[in-house]
Amino acid sequence: MSTCPACGNASTAKLFEVTADQASRSFVNPRQYPDRSRKLTGHLSLLWGRDTCDIRKCPDCGFGFADPFVAGGAEFYNLAAPHPSYPAMKWEYARTIEELRGLSTAGKTAIDVGAGFGYFLDLIKDNCFHASDIYAVDYNETAQLALQSKGYKTFSGDLREDDFIPMRGAFDIIFMFQVFEHMDRVDDVFARLKYLLKAQGSVFIAVPNEIRTYYMECHESLIDMPPNHIGRWTKEAFDSICRRHGLRLSICEREPFKLLKFLREDIVDSFLRRAEKPGSFCEFVRGLPRSKAQRIGQAVIALALSPLRLPAWTYAVGNRSTLGSALWVKIDKVS
Repeated sequence: MSTCPACGNASTAKLFEVTADQASRSFVNPRQYPDRSRKLTGHLSLLWGRDTCDIRKCPDCGFGFADPFVAGGAEFYNLAAPHPSYPAMKWEYARTIEELRGLSTAGKTAIDVGAGFGYFLDLIKDNCFHASDIYAVDYNETAQLALQSKGYKTFSGDLREDDFIPMRGAFDIIFMFQVFEHMDRVDDVFARLKYLLKAQGSVFIAVPNEIRTYYMECHESLIDMPPNHIGRWTKEAFDSICRRHGLRLSICEREPFKLLKFLREDIVDSFLRRAEKPGSFCEFVRGLPRSKAQRIGQAVIALALSPLRLPAWTYAVGNRSTLGSALWVKIDKVS
């Protein structure tokens, strides 16, 4: 019974397991990219030290996690997603900016961990922070070039390592949007966040809403597959790890449910889940050479299958107060 990384409870329950082949198919279509698919399957077996990975859940804090609790590294992401894309706007961006407007940010420093192409930083530059006071971190080389072209001070190291900006109290604000769910060694992460924060500093974190994740998995939509996402954070899990590190969970909110956005995402995600099944028609279409015709074919099939989603949509509408996409928290350094 693996120990919960968030609260330390030694008794956790296994929900299900995934195989290396199943996980690989979630990221790479073997018909479309057979060589990359084989390499990824082999890499996952080596990463886990076996051919399967369990998904477990803590009964105390509700934290869900991959077991082995090991994050994907550069090799994984180069195989699984060599050409990442980043949305220009997210709910958590707007919610964070709303909170920043209530704070005095003049002359303060901020760093965005996992900044992508800098879309969030573009929103706060010259509005909340001076450009010279903004720093950015991202592993991806293309993202680093994009950030540097915008004038941001950019780093590519690991937040948890001692050689990463080794100045105690370097930042007033730290942003981590859709990053923390990818990370292992979570106690090292929080220790480092506290180290890097100035007195009375704050961290803003957004992760996938774990209730939405379980909805998807229970209703034939996408599995939140490791080792991409390895942690399923809850308010209670955040509170536990904050208290352990002398930080305070000040605000925790879920993204509001928007029906049209939900329907668009659910139609796509449920099609992609079907396309992961070996030998299925959806897998065949998904594996055709990339072209405009292939994209149209996928869209037509996804729409044609959408009436089968009506029971799942009925459930979602009945539970809409908890099924927004993101969970957002503000964490404060109190000493």
